[in-house]
Amino acid sequence: MTVVDVDVAAACLIGGRWVSGSGTDVIGVFNPASGERIADLVPATVEDAEAAVVAAAVAAVEWGARPLSERVRFLYRMKAILEENVESLARTITVDQGKTLDEARGEVGRAVDFVETAIAAPMLYRSDAVNVTTGVDARRVREPLGVCVAVTPSNFPVMNTVQFSAWALVTGNALIIKASEQDPLASIAVIRLLQQAGLPDGVLSLVHGRADVVQYLVAHRSVAAVSCITSSPTARAIYAAAAAAGKRVQANGGAKNPIVVAPDADVDRAAAGIVSSSFGMAGQRCLAGSRVVVVGDVYGDLMDRVVALADQLVVGDGAVEGVTMGPVVSAESKERILAALGEAEDLGATFVLDGRGVKPVGGVGVENGYFVGPTIVADLDPRHGVERAELFGPVINVHRVDTLAEAIALSNDTEFGNAAAVFTSSGVVAAEFERGVRAGNVGVNAFPAPPANVTMGGYGASFYGDSHVCGAAPLDFFTDQKLVVTRW
Repeated sequence: MTVVDVDVAAACLIGGRWVSGSGTDVIGVFNPASGERIADLVPATVEDAEAAVVAAAVAAVEWGARPLSERVRFLYRMKAILEENVESLARTITVDQGKTLDEARGEVGRAVDFVETAIAAPMLYRSDAVNVTTGVDARRVREPLGVCVAVTPSNFPVMNTVQFSAWALVTGNALIIKASEQDPLASIAVIRLLQQAGLPDGVLSLVHGRADVVQYLVAHRSVAAVSCITSSPTARAIYAAAAAAGKRVQANGGAKNPIVVAPDADVDRAAAGIVSSSFGMAGQRCLAGSRVVVVGDVYGDLMDRVVALADQLVVGDGAVEGVTMGPVVSAESKERILAALGEAEDLGATFVLDGRGVKPVGGVGVENGYFVGPTIVADLDPRHGVERAELFGPVINVHRVDTLAEAIALSNDTEFGNAAAVFTSSGVVAAEFERGVRAGNVGVNAFPAPPANVTMGGYGASFYGDSHVCGAAPLDFFTDQKLVVTRW
């Protein structure tokens, strides 16, 4: 399957059938590298969402009653299908989302990792048992929730779709995915592949649409749990609505992730880490470093090396060999980032590296793509809104401070708390940073991108909800625990 094979005429999966949405406000799908309109997607309506919920509610009863071992066998088939289609999925991601082919292949590989982690569910599905008194025993068992909803983001349209699907399904639930309207083709492609595992009708559903569809699904009385990865304002709204209705929620929001460089750091390692974290995937990752805080006199040397490495990045169409940084996902994203940079310039900021006039390479029409080159902004008041907001693009705000205490304080001066990193040669400095920084994911001489089988958490406005999305936490999120006491 390639992007040209993705059928947008029947883009919604409802009750096991691929159907067109019933909406009238067509969603345009664009190639971020060229600005070309490559598809028109008819969105779902609330009536379509209702049909998906009804089908899922019926399917959940039979699916949840199947033995765990049988559900795991479906995941084995999903894993094999994904591994057989890495290249076609990667090319669809690149045309649809904009990341380079290597980054897209990595995303599919991460999706496989999440399936493998969910396959381990039988090892985690332990049932605690205890003898209460003579003739009385107590045990704990897990049961599925029923119908769950996942609202997936634009930056990982395959990985997050597979991640939520694997855990929701292995625990016996039916799942409805509302894909990002910015790059829906990759979500359609991967759901079509997962369906080839032979899933029963209604167990996995896909709908497209805008806020009205999300609001309807979140509020629906038959929906027991909601997962989402989105901006913090949207995550807050989804969490508030779902929690008020008594639903289980995991709502991942935005970030302003600091990278602190201590005076004793290996400057080459720190520079490479900053460029990889901040400019990889054009900065469109919730774990991307976007605020660099340099302690002491290492600032000039570090900036020289960061700029030199950033200048080696080849910005252009991610489908072209040799390109190492693609566009941002949409015209709106590019406009928002450029507007913020223009405001920063008006406020007197210094551009250590200015990517606004980048000349992308490769591909027809690349001059019309949504490109922003690597950008480093200095001398901007950290209290200003431009510096505090998540730009979700290849932009670093850099600051100089005199002490580690100041660096930790500046790192914590944000509503977010997703990730943070320190580069140092000192275990004492690393320990002080680890204790003092307010972030759910902390890296030392590396940025904390966790493997699928390790927990990933955010603090503050970076996360709202009951349990996180990686490691074994989804097992608790997608199941209820029942206590059974018996006397014979």
